[in-house]
Amino acid sequence: MMGLSQRYMKDEMAVDVADGALAFAPDSFEVSAGDTVVWVWHSSGHNVVPDSTPSGSEFSGTPGGSGDRYDEGYEFSRTFEVAGEYEYYCSPHRSAGMVGSFTVTE
Repeated sequence: MMGLSQRYMKDEMAVDVADGALAFAPDSFEVSAGDTVVWVWHSSGHNVVPDSTPSGSEFSGTPGGSGDRYDEGYEFSRTFEVAGEYEYYCSPHRSAGMVGSFTVTE
């Protein structure tokens, strides 16, 4: 499979959601303030729920919070302006280790 990151602009970061495993790939990364993160679903039944975010961040994860799940082919994107550490998880698969984190730098 061609890397998804090649499909996106320079200021975007693609994250694969469950592409062959209960995992986000990459599970940890760094972006600059003003960059957009795009989560791309490769299987159904997943979501993105924030666990911890920096003060002032309005990141709330996928629409519907921890109760809604999305199907293969779904894409969710968010542009991040607030610098700091972000941690998130997939609510149905958190206990299986489906967690991720990223840092937004100024």
